[in-house]
Amino acid sequence: MDNLTINRPETRSSRSPFDTIGQDARARANAVDAGSDLVIELTPVERIFLRTPLLGIGEYKCRPDHPQFSGGGPEACPYIVFSRSSVRLLPNRGPKEVCTPVTVNLLDVGDSYERQAVSADGANCEWIAISPTLLREIAGFVSADLRDRSASVFRRCVAPISARTFLAQRMFFSAVRASTQLDALAVEEATMALVEAALREALLFDPQHASSAGGVPRKNGARARELVEAAKAILSRECWSNLSVTEIAARVHCSPAYLSRTFSRLSGLTLHEYQQQIRLRASLDLLAEGRFNGAGIASQLGFASHSHFTDVFHRCFGVTPRAFARSASLAKLAEMHQFLDARKSA
Repeated sequence: MDNLTINRPETRSSRSPFDTIGQDARARANAVDAGSDLVIELTPVERIFLRTPLLGIGEYKCRPDHPQFSGGGPEACPYIVFSRSSVRLLPNRGPKEVCTPVTVNLLDVGDSYERQAVSADGANCEWIAISPTLLREIAGFVSADLRDRSASVFRRCVAPISARTFLAQRMFFSAVRASTQLDALAVEEATMALVEAALREALLFDPQHASSAGGVPRKNGARARELVEAAKAILSRECWSNLSVTEIAARVHCSPAYLSRTFSRLSGLTLHEYQQQIRLRASLDLLAEGRFNGAGIASQLGFASHSHFTDVFHRCFGVTPRAFARSASLAKLAEMHQFLDARKSA
């Protein structure tokens, strides 16, 4: 396999799921390939699964009480980060936002951020590090404006990610984790397809338009965003709970009507839709692990019944929970490609 370095995850101690990688492995990951502009600076709470001259693929796991949790940057290369837990991010550009599996983090060269805990789960995410030159070229396919920009390719550090693209990235990382015979060409093409999909969706999201045209007065914009982010934290932290609008509104100190209207205007989802997305995306990991059946997952995540969970899952992802569980065990990059291609033609 040309130009492909694979580092299999080390066996974790029973004491903690947040082990650090060794200095030698970190040095290999941080090494710069001749002729490449990709510089990855791996931290002690990260591990890298593979790297080519164009990209790197890895994961970040950090407890809230770890010194590394408080923040990061300035970044040496662009990152596309897919969350599996929820944290509050304070980026150097853009507003403070709660990052959940409903969002994707887009970090360019030079970006930095502070991080605050939303729950005891800490930070759990998987990332793609990409060559700045390659990112600029992919961005040009999405929009000529992004190709010509002299500043950051990413207009904001946090953007929504659709359920279908989230499912595609779960397939992608499952394949990368499971296979020891990955071909560099296949991985790079799959990565580029996933990055392009994430960029397209981020470009469609215009929070300035939402706050100015959706009935939220500009003078109250900061307060409105604070309420929405506080509600997101509650919904992500307690996704299995049967929460009411009245209860959430009381906890963020506003009226139910104002919270419901403001949340949908700024996030693009109703409170219930947001909670359902958190539940459904959490179900993917439970299905892939194979430790729970559909009825057990439905009960654990707060769905009314097994049949309700199956119906909502199918409408969201386009496949049944059973079909996804089978595909997760196969873990093939080709399936991710087929899924993204189906989205384009839909």
